Amino acid sequence: MKESSLLQQIYKKSTNDDLILIGPGDDMALLEFEPNTLLCGVDQLIVGKHVTIDTPPKLIGRKAVARCFSDVAAMGGIPVGSLMTAALPLSTDEAWAMAVFDGAREHAAKWGGPIVGGDIASSAENAQPMFSVTTFGTIPTTAIKRNNAQVDDVIYVTGKIGNSIENHHLHFTPRINEAQMLINSIKISSMIDISDGLGQDASHLATNKTQLVINPTMVPLRKGAILPSAFSDGEDYELLFTSAMKPSENLATPIGFVQHRNANEPKVITTSGEDISNLGWSHE
Repeated sequence: MKESSLLQQIYKKSTNDDLILIGPGDDMALLEFEPNTLLCGVDQLIVGKHVTIDTPPKLIGRKAVARCFSDVAAMGGIPVGSLMTAALPLSTDEAWAMAVFDGAREHAAKWGGPIVGGDIASSAENAQPMFSVTTFGTIPTTAIKRNNAQVDDVIYVTGKIGNSIENHHLHFTPRINEAQMLINSIKISSMIDISDGLGQDASHLATNKTQLVINPTMVPLRKGAILPSAFSDGEDYELLFTSAMKPSENLATPIGFVQHRNANEPKVITTSGEDISNLGWSHE
């Protein structure tokens, strides 16, 4: 792999957009959009950890972008641009690397946050390829944060949960449109995208005085998923949110409620009282 050759191919295929005043090829990109607020987020994808070495390269690029865009959706934002970096062993096949970029480029543009720049570095020969995507977004109204569930809120989830490893984690579409439809129709008190597992991510919505109670019989399961493992599978990339208002049935499913929490009580329990606050991926 020759870095300069790969970069030149990337420059030629970079998307032109009215928001992009200066694209890849200069020291930095220059974007033009409403300057009131700016969402910034970054996510990494490591081959051998988040995907296998046999995963089709375009799907690797797609997932690298989708993971970050899912975070934008969870904040109630709209993507406007992205940066992508790669750390690749020198022996990396250039066509493979270009296919990864093509998958990322195509979907970043499709979802509204075209790749406008980035960087490539050489890594150790025994290292796995690693890709990083930084996405910027705007907030049409107000950013929705975690850790703000209110007593008597209902807990909702978009789509279905569990068994993401079968197929979903490579083909999911970030819930950007669904988030905007929800925001425009109801008031959401807290929201997160489910990446580490329903139990663990739900704990981020709780406060010092609120506890989430999930009814396992109400959780919509993806084909092949079973309880209780669906609580900890992760990589669902569905939106989990709390609201005192009822959304359209085709947007989300109610799966529980928010109640008062006393000191030292679990953040998330099932209706039978089981603590599921820590069910999910551990980053330790």
